[in-house]
Amino acid sequence: MTEEMTMAREALDTDFDLNVENVGSFTFGRRTMRDEIKIQVEYARMIEGVTPTDWLALVAGWISTLKVMIVRAPDNFIIDELDPLDNKTYTRLQRVDEALSAKERSFRGDTAKTTEA
Repeated sequence: MTEEMTMAREALDTDFDLNVENVGSFTFGRRTMRDEIKIQVEYARMIEGVTPTDWLALVAGWISTLKVMIVRAPDNFIIDELDPLDNKTYTRLQRVDEALSAKERSFRGDTAKTTEA
């Protein structure tokens, strides 16, 4: 059994578990307006005021969202320690982000499918 790494986010009753295929089991917080602001602040910190390339916008978006929303992650998924030279890193980040997005859409029903973040 894989150990889990506890992230900086405090656990709450509204948290939910999600198993991401080929990555592992995660616990995420339920997104609030405060979280969205934290995500945007983290994103701004990551791009350091530059106009981001498509790649930077995508990867910084994944990382900033996951850093804020993860409560617990598999011990092999410490974002700051992922290997940037391994293409599997980006596949794993994308899978986790997509799984989180799909679960969040399921909380909101069909109307969320027509809106973009």
